[in-house]
Amino acid sequence: MRRVVVIIRKEVLDSMRDRRTLLMMVAMPLLLVPGIIILMVKLQTAQMEQAESRQQRIVFVGAEVAPALYALFQEDDRVTLVPGIHRDSLAALIAAERLDGAVIVPPDFARLIAGDRQGRVEIIFKGVGSFGSVEDRMQGLITGYAAGLVAERIARLQLDPDLFDPIAVDGTDLASMQEKLASAVGGFLPYMFIIFGFMGAMYPGIDLGAGEKERGTLETLLSTPAGRFEIVLGKFIVVMAAGVATALIAMFGLYLGVRSFPEIPTEIFDVIMEMLGPKMILLILTLILPISAFFAAVILGLSFYARSFKEAQSIIAPLNIAIIVPAVIGTIPGIELNATLALVPILNVALATKDLLAGSINPFYLAEVYVSLFLLAGLSLWGCAQWFNREATLFRS
Repeated sequence: MRRVVVIIRKEVLDSMRDRRTLLMMVAMPLLLVPGIIILMVKLQTAQMEQAESRQQRIVFVGAEVAPALYALFQEDDRVTLVPGIHRDSLAALIAAERLDGAVIVPPDFARLIAGDRQGRVEIIFKGVGSFGSVEDRMQGLITGYAAGLVAERIARLQLDPDLFDPIAVDGTDLASMQEKLASAVGGFLPYMFIIFGFMGAMYPGIDLGAGEKERGTLETLLSTPAGRFEIVLGKFIVVMAAGVATALIAMFGLYLGVRSFPEIPTEIFDVIMEMLGPKMILLILTLILPISAFFAAVILGLSFYARSFKEAQSIIAPLNIAIIVPAVIGTIPGIELNATLALVPILNVALATKDLLAGSINPFYLAEVYVSLFLLAGLSLWGCAQWFNREATLFRS
């Protein structure tokens, strides 16, 4: 064990001298994660505010048969009514975004309304790119006009308003705020630490394998009293630790990103802080450790196989896609942890983390996830050691 510790110390010092490793392990997750969160929220908020505040260019067809409704659109300071547009041209102009929307009132509208019947109004809009603001604005004005008509009819006919709303529904949502937040954004956290955990292990893993080949120090290491398994174990522990550290730093970056938004309501902020508390982090860490061990063993094995640092990068970098796909699947609503999915690597971590955040994890499924992950990590380490023992692998030409 003493030899393994010596190798670990040596590999840690080598990794800390590599600026690329420090960049991927510390700077990237610590700066990138809160930066991404702040940028996304700021951009989305700015776009929504811009969509809500900007003037909407709307054509109103049939003003003569619905003057009161037309007056509501005229009075709205966020609506610019565009005259002189033929009805047949509306769809093309809206599709080309030269107009934002159109309201079409048919000729029989006034007659139907006067007869206490239902009149129909058509609205045309392009739903993308405006956060639904055009539809909401037109729909809101029409709904307000309709509510006034209903109130007038009820008063004129001396009817009980409850006649038109015979059932009042009192809803009770049993889902806690924690469960709602976990369902809405819980998939993002495992996605983040899985990706950053892999990225954090990648550069140290490449450097401690293919990098040593290029520097010619691997032969020196093999000539020491340390056995080959001890060498692999030392390198493996360093690479795994790098992945775990990067994942935790990324989670800390997320914590900083959340704390930078004072606009978050207090009750939601308190739940988020509880979800990112020490107890939850420790539970998530138990999932990060075995998946990081799997990443470390795979990366090291491929790094030993590669002839050079550049070749190792070209072999290992495409694995990001294989990591991202199951992590993204875990963010899809409706996909829940079960006995089968608990055996699927990476996906089981994403789903288990989401359930842990919601506080609704099934202990049997969680135990199945742990068993499968530690078994996978053990097999990966064994395979990496066997790969390292092959002379044809270490000294490829």
